[in-house]
Amino acid sequence: MSAPDPRLRKITRSKPGQHPWLAVESVLAFILVVLAAVHSIHFVLPHEILDTILTAQMAGRLELASAAVTLVIAIAICALIAERLKIQSVMQDELRLRQDTDLVSGAATRGCFLDDLKRAVADHRKRGSVALVIIDVDHLKQINDALGHGAGDDVLGFCTRIARQAFPGARVGRLGGDELAVFIRSDETIPERYVTEACSTFLATLREGLFIANRRQAVSASLGVALAPAHSDNANELLSFADLALQEAKRGGRGAWSVFSPEILADARQERFIERELRAAILLGQLSLHYQPIMDADGALNSLEALVRWQNPVRGVISPAEFIPIAEKSRLIHELGLYVLKQVCDDLETLPNVPVNVNISAWQLAHDTFLKDYVGVLTRTNVSPDRIVLEITESAMLDTSDDFIERMDAIKSAGFRIALDDFGMGYSEFNQLRKLPFDIIKIDKSYIQNIGTDVVTDTFVSAVTQIACKMERTVVAEGVETEDDRVRASVAGCRLFQGYYHQAPASRADIVALYCAKALADVA
Repeated sequence: MSAPDPRLRKITRSKPGQHPWLAVESVLAFILVVLAAVHSIHFVLPHEILDTILTAQMAGRLELASAAVTLVIAIAICALIAERLKIQSVMQDELRLRQDTDLVSGAATRGCFLDDLKRAVADHRKRGSVALVIIDVDHLKQINDALGHGAGDDVLGFCTRIARQAFPGARVGRLGGDELAVFIRSDETIPERYVTEACSTFLATLREGLFIANRRQAVSASLGVALAPAHSDNANELLSFADLALQEAKRGGRGAWSVFSPEILADARQERFIERELRAAILLGQLSLHYQPIMDADGALNSLEALVRWQNPVRGVISPAEFIPIAEKSRLIHELGLYVLKQVCDDLETLPNVPVNVNISAWQLAHDTFLKDYVGVLTRTNVSPDRIVLEITESAMLDTSDDFIERMDAIKSAGFRIALDDFGMGYSEFNQLRKLPFDIIKIDKSYIQNIGTDVVTDTFVSAVTQIACKMERTVVAEGVETEDDRVRASVAGCRLFQGYYHQAPASRADIVALYCAKALADVA
């Protein structure tokens, strides 16, 4: 973004009517009026009086002088008006620049960028092509939380500068939040390889990072690419296709790019089908629950985790790995969570007398009515909140702001306990552990199953268990599938274990038959 004209800054600080040029123009105008009056005085006074005051020679000289002065003053006023018009033009250009440029990133504003994109696509429908790239800055929210919004603004500005370098001659815009976009136009066909190589260059340069508060901050992004007219000759459709490609890149693990293809569109249509069917399944009560035990070091049942299952009448079994991300994306996750909690509360009367973990998403915690809705379910089913552990998934999305911490404190005050799922897979997780009031930490299975194979894993698990012990928090080892997994996790400091080694997820009836019968046998 270009710096504002210094004259503009001077003018914009002046109050209306107080600029010195206005006073100069007023004085000159007053002199003109006086001269005009003098110059035309012979039209007012009789000739006899004029002849006694001035000789003919003096009158002629006076008239000539007044005409010359009038001409000079008129020229001066014209010059002042011209200068004012010039400054006004600068002000209008600067105002237009401010309206068209995002002040945080230095990229074009959303409206300006989309208008330019529509014109470019329309101009190249018959000849040439346009390449559109949508850029989503990964984990910008966490950078804002950890380092402040000023750091996030610096990252956006950095991404804009790198985009201009990696995509020479491209138009760069900010679509909003953590999303930027780039389009390239050409009178020739833009090769897909050229765009993907530019994407690779962009990502590689981002990874070099920038300095924030004298520390290097690495940056990553996910990119979605769509080409016109190869994929579409409609700007709105091109945006939609680039966004679908972006979602595909995110699903692949972020920090990557993806080019739109018909297969991605088919997947998107499949998502819409799943969303529609899932909404109906929630309303019709077609979802069921399985429970997986969490065991202590002595092999006794400590708690259960509720896991939702879906038997679709048309497609058969649909995996949670398929429909839960769609529920997250479509904001159906809150309705799904309430459905699961209601079913758990109904099952508690027959289940073993241990707490039950219910999965919730980070997005749900930010929902305004989350706590009210969950407490409402417990009230209606006459269940105490100490029987329910809220297990938070998608830990990378967790906020550590004061507002979010207050929300979690309110949840604990209502009587719930909170568990952090998949610890070790998110962004800035030790900061979450330090700031957020968790009761239980579940270490991700990728660490548990690799204990003893590398120093980093061993050090990480040992550090987590020691911190948890100091903070009086419980650690659960996830993904325990063999006796070796359990022994190594126990040596590392874990005291609770979950996985197929102890028990696969099972129906309520199977859990009741297994553990309630065992409890009766122990009593006998």
